[in-house]
Amino acid sequence: MKKHRCKVCKGEYVKQTSLQQWCSPSCGFKLSQIKLQKKQNDKHKELKKKVNRENTRHQHKLTQAAFNKLRVLEELQWFKERGLEPECISCGKVKMDWCCGHFKTRGAQSGLRYDKRNTFLQCNRYCNMALSGNIEGNKTTRGYKKGLIERFGEKEGNSIIEYCESATAPVDWSGEELIELRKNINKQIKQLKTLTES
Repeated sequence: MKKHRCKVCKGEYVKQTSLQQWCSPSCGFKLSQIKLQKKQNDKHKELKKKVNRENTRHQHKLTQAAFNKLRVLEELQWFKERGLEPECISCGKVKMDWCCGHFKTRGAQSGLRYDKRNTFLQCNRYCNMALSGNIEGNKTTRGYKKGLIERFGEKEGNSIIEYCESATAPVDWSGEELIELRKNINKQIKQLKTLTES
């Protein structure tokens, strides 16, 4: 007779029924407990996944990270295409710890948090974090506003500033919308990486 391996203790046994997967009643009980635990774990994972899909705070966190990464890559590409050294929009320094600097903060104008016209290359520790975006500048830096004008010219720079200052309507994102937005952002990141590596 054909022998089979017990799913629990790995010992050999001869099947009494076609569905039998254990060698003894105690192994059969243990196997039923293992299967029950797995079922409960799967249910828990599914529930957690559902909660996370509907949790906009969680989805914003993931989407913001992807968007910020995309903007840094796009900005680096912008400078590369023009043969220019990447520089911080606010202080003009080069070779910095780059991040996606928001002109209008996510807290102040949530509708602009994923808007490319509101985000440009910025040094992270100094302008973004220490100077809260360094919008107006200080004794040693030009500031975000002047940086936009110097980079894009008076007309376009002021147009960006006016747009960001007037776009005050908040946007309510659903978890599903953020997931879709993130998928689109990740596609763009993949394309940009292919472009920069070629």
